[in-house]
Amino acid sequence: MSTKPVVETIPRLEAIYRLAELPEHAGNPLIEALPPFRTAVDVIKAFGRYPHISAGERQLPKETRMQCVCRLDEYVEPLPKHFGLVEQIGLLIRAGYTSRNPLDPGHSKKMKEFYRRAMAGEILTISPTRRSTAPSMALFGVSGVGKSTAIERALAFYPQVLPHKEHGFFQICWLKIDCPLDGSLKQFLMAFLDKVDELLGSNWRRTFGRAKTVDELIGYVARVAAAHHLGLLVMDEVQNLLLASGVGQEKMLNFFVTLSNDVKIPYVTIGTPRGLALLNGVFREARRVSDMGGDIWDAFGEGGEWKHFVNGMWGYQWTKKPVELSPDLNRVLYDETQGITALVVRLFQLSQIEAIRTGTETLSPSLLHKVATQKFRVLAPMLAALRSKDEKEIRKYEDLLTNGLKSLGQDVDREAQLALLKAAKAESQTHVIAEKTRAVSALVDMGTEESAAKKLVDDAFERQGLKTCTEAVVSILCSAGAAGATPAKTGNGAAKTAKAGDPPRKNRLKAVVDEGGKDGNGHDALRQAGIITDVRGGTAAC
Repeated sequence: MSTKPVVETIPRLEAIYRLAELPEHAGNPLIEALPPFRTAVDVIKAFGRYPHISAGERQLPKETRMQCVCRLDEYVEPLPKHFGLVEQIGLLIRAGYTSRNPLDPGHSKKMKEFYRRAMAGEILTISPTRRSTAPSMALFGVSGVGKSTAIERALAFYPQVLPHKEHGFFQICWLKIDCPLDGSLKQFLMAFLDKVDELLGSNWRRTFGRAKTVDELIGYVARVAAAHHLGLLVMDEVQNLLLASGVGQEKMLNFFVTLSNDVKIPYVTIGTPRGLALLNGVFREARRVSDMGGDIWDAFGEGGEWKHFVNGMWGYQWTKKPVELSPDLNRVLYDETQGITALVVRLFQLSQIEAIRTGTETLSPSLLHKVATQKFRVLAPMLAALRSKDEKEIRKYEDLLTNGLKSLGQDVDREAQLALLKAAKAESQTHVIAEKTRAVSALVDMGTEESAAKKLVDDAFERQGLKTCTEAVVSILCSAGAAGATPAKTGNGAAKTAKAGDPPRKNRLKAVVDEGGKDGNGHDALRQAGIITDVRGGTAAC
């Protein structure tokens, strides 16, 4: 079976090389194709992500402003804890590539040996190295404190895929895989192959997806990672992987050791405090979770970071009467969210949507409290645990917080979409009323008694599902002609008198419709015959 990937989609970026600054990086295309290493001070301004807002947008319709509120999903405010993260990601990628120069003869020889024997299930080191393991990093904390967002922003400073046409290979600088809820190690490894196939248009999943054992699949994933020079693997929500049934510590340890010791690929693990405890259990007798930095991120305290974040966010108000951040608003906002970044943003969004919907058009402490009481009910036990500072209780409700945050994100989207639907329905109803009025007026002009015309028009719009004046009038006239009657005679009132010399209206109507039907356009025929008229100057017309 061939294991050479079939490349169907070529990424647009092409590797551009710059001379390495360090001798150990010289001549290594995997490093020389990377953007230059920058310190956090250099890139922190670009790290932030700020949605668009203007004063004029506060005068837009309600449903439009509710959609604007959704922009806050993208809001990222640089914080001191982000500084070290940006630098560590850059160092990890370079550290992993230092000993993996694909142009080094020793590396090439080892790579060929690795390729020949990997199909038999054996994992070999790729090249002589200066260190026995690749570096790793860990980041843990309760859901919603911005771990994943921060990592993704740090990764965004590096291209994900680089084709090296000069040397004939692809370089995947980084991969971020979310461990699926209740997902097994096998599912995670399959997700890895799927992601590589998505990026390169390859067929690794089909080639290796039928592995008989997890250990065999680990070997195949390692081979793919080595073949495409993976620089960094980020595993998010790692607690899902560690808690999955059937994932023993031995298999997990095999996976991590294969990445770090055998194929020399750095990795980052992201998870909750429970995930940290489980991961420490896996590595208790092997090695530390992280040797290039590990951190536990807590929710905001009521200090400088909190003030910096909230002050930056507070300017994004799409209510017609924006307010300054008062001490009372600040206190309620913190109390209701306990400083969890994602909850702060969600409460800010949902409160604005409520203010816009109800027409109060301003934020207040009572509104924040009301919205939190309604929307955060499921999260109440977790928020109580956070207020108590009880680590056991906090860990107990980790899953509740994770699921609750997902639900709140859906709430924001649902509220905004509901506003659009209501606006569309109102606009549709206004349009239908106008079209009905025009249709009734047209029929009255043709001699139909008004009450009968209304009945006919209502029937055409509601039972037949017609949408416009023209459709309704044509349908009514055609029906009357086919029945040998005129709309004028369907009512109880008297019809308008026909002009002398005109043929009987029922015969005239039928003749006009029949003649127009030959060309497929009875409507134009009725208009040309003067039966349907354009009435200017504000009078209803079809």
